[in-house]
Amino acid sequence: MSDIEKKLASLSKLNGLMTGAQWKEKATEKAEEESKALSQGGFEIDSCVPGEVHGSEDFGFYLARQDFPLDTQHGNLTLGDGLNVEGRHISLSAADDELADFDPRKAVFIDTETTGLMGGTGTVAFLIGVGYFSDDVFRLDQCFMRDYDDEEPMLEYLDALFKNADTVVSFNGKSFDIPLMRTRFITNRVPYRLEGKLHFDLVHASRRFWKQRLGDCSLGNIEQEIMGIQRHGDVPSYMIPQLWLDYVYSRDARELKGVFYHHQMDILSLAALTGHLSQCIDQPDGEGFEHHEDRLSLMRIHFKQKKYTEVLQLSDKLLSELTPKGLRRECLHMCAMAAKRSDAWVSMETFWKKCLTEFPRDISARIELAKHYEHRAKDLPKAAKLCEDALAYIETRVQLTTNCYEHPQQKSLQHRFDRIKKKLS
Repeated sequence: MSDIEKKLASLSKLNGLMTGAQWKEKATEKAEEESKALSQGGFEIDSCVPGEVHGSEDFGFYLARQDFPLDTQHGNLTLGDGLNVEGRHISLSAADDELADFDPRKAVFIDTETTGLMGGTGTVAFLIGVGYFSDDVFRLDQCFMRDYDDEEPMLEYLDALFKNADTVVSFNGKSFDIPLMRTRFITNRVPYRLEGKLHFDLVHASRRFWKQRLGDCSLGNIEQEIMGIQRHGDVPSYMIPQLWLDYVYSRDARELKGVFYHHQMDILSLAALTGHLSQCIDQPDGEGFEHHEDRLSLMRIHFKQKKYTEVLQLSDKLLSELTPKGLRRECLHMCAMAAKRSDAWVSMETFWKKCLTEFPRDISARIELAKHYEHRAKDLPKAAKLCEDALAYIETRVQLTTNCYEHPQQKSLQHRFDRIKKKLS
């Protein structure tokens, strides 16, 4: 043996390095141990996820229950935030007056993991999670099917859990989770207690508040951008159905730990996000929302629900800070229309004039002011001038357009101009 070989051998012994043959032998031993453990049920769900069989082995399912103290941190929120909720805020977020009496202590926060993402009769919810406030904790029951035989006892357990609930909270549950669960309950001839209960679907509320700024209003993106959550050890949603099917075939539940974590995080986020929305809305002048786009979204929600007084209250501070032209223009339009529908004619005229000062080519502002001067202020010369300027601008745009183009407001505006000229003569 040469000096170099001797040195390499001594270094290998010193640092505990293994040869290729030793690595192969160790890998073989590990594979044999895993195979033996798998054959003896060593990787079943109870050895991978803390929980217990609820019911008997012949008629039962696997229940993983956790109690979270209310001060449990969830991103930059706490689970206790889910209790600091006012029904009028939930009603506003959902655009549903029936939710005005929303009580978080009588709500169930629901999410499912299924064998397919398209729904349909053959799709099964193999993991149904229900979160609810109980005493001084937020309790999470994750009901898991070890095989298809577990579905009926699992649904019977959920039936008892749903009896005392007044409201369902979900994320896209109206379109997916709730219809799927209804199908499974009916198929198994188990009473479906959620039929007719009030439903607060956070996906629609999230889009109303954050769609303009974020674009992507998936729960994962809401968690990152709004709640300050970074998940670790998560499993992508598209992989989850196959992971359960693999488990049913192999009885190896090790990969399901990530599925339970993903599912748990979804439901905890429902509770925290519900409280966060209410607390943001509760702040005066929209200050609960940090970004101007979100404050404008809040104003838009009030406007669509015909709460014009609230729109005008929010406008003062927002217009004093808002600088992007597109957002300012929308805000001024909204304020002017809110004032009009509140019969606040002076405020309406002020908003339209401001809009015309900042955006001289705004046709809508000219038309609305022309209506005002013709019918209310009785200032026909001003009304005629506004119509004439608007028509001149439209005519210029038409001439500069290469294809055949007609402005949608040109005919009505011309008709108004002709009528005003007739009155003047």
